[in-house]
Amino acid sequence: MDGRTPLSRLGSSRPEGLLPWSYMPVPLHAASLPITWARFVQLEDDDRRELVDGELLEIDVPTKKHEWIVARLIWFLTSWAEPRRAGIVLGSGYKVRIDDHRGVMPDVQFTRSGREGLLDDEGMTRGAPDLAVEVVSPSSGRFDRVQKLAWYAAIGVGEYWIVDPDIETSERRVLGSDKRFVLSTVSGDEVFAPETFVGLEIPLADLWRGPTPF
Repeated sequence: MDGRTPLSRLGSSRPEGLLPWSYMPVPLHAASLPITWARFVQLEDDDRRELVDGELLEIDVPTKKHEWIVARLIWFLTSWAEPRRAGIVLGSGYKVRIDDHRGVMPDVQFTRSGREGLLDDEGMTRGAPDLAVEVVSPSSGRFDRVQKLAWYAAIGVGEYWIVDPDIETSERRVLGSDKRFVLSTVSGDEVFAPETFVGLEIPLADLWRGPTPF
C-alpha cells in the first residue's frame, strides 16, 4: 500500500473542510505546512494525486475503459492537429496551475499554436490550455463537474469537455466573456464535431466500445 487511506475506512467523521472524495489527503512530507505548486511539480511522474487547497488527493483510480477513452481522444485530437499545425496535445500527467495551492492534471489537454511558450517542462505555470478534457470515473464525477469546472473557468480554459462513459455522453462547455461556461451535449452514437475544431470528428461509439483489438 502507498499510504493513502480510503474514506470508507475512516468512519463517518472527518476533519472540518475535508473534501469528500475518494482518498484522504496525504502530505508530501511529514510537516503540516500546505503543499505548494513548487512541491507539487516535484512529484514522481506516476503519482496521480492532484493539489487541492494545499493537500494531495487522488481523485480517481483509472479503469481500463477510462484509459482507452483517454488514448482515443488523444489520437483523434493529434490526428486532427498535426497536419494543420494547430497545436500541442498532451495527456494526463502534465500539470496545470490553478493557484499556489491548487494544481490539476487534465486527462487530455490542448494548447493552440502560438501559445506553446506557456508549456514549461514541469507544467503550465502561467495561463491555461485552450482545451481541458476529463473522462469521468465513479469517484470523480462531482469533482470534475463542480470544482474543476470552477477552476478551469477562473484561469481561462477556453473549452472544457467532460466525457462520461457510464451515461455515454460528452458535455462540451465553451467559456464566455462573462467567465461562465455555455453547455452543449452529444451522446450515444452521435459524432462529436465541435465548431471550434474545424474538421475534427469524434464518433462517440468508438469511445464507448472500450478496448478491443483493431
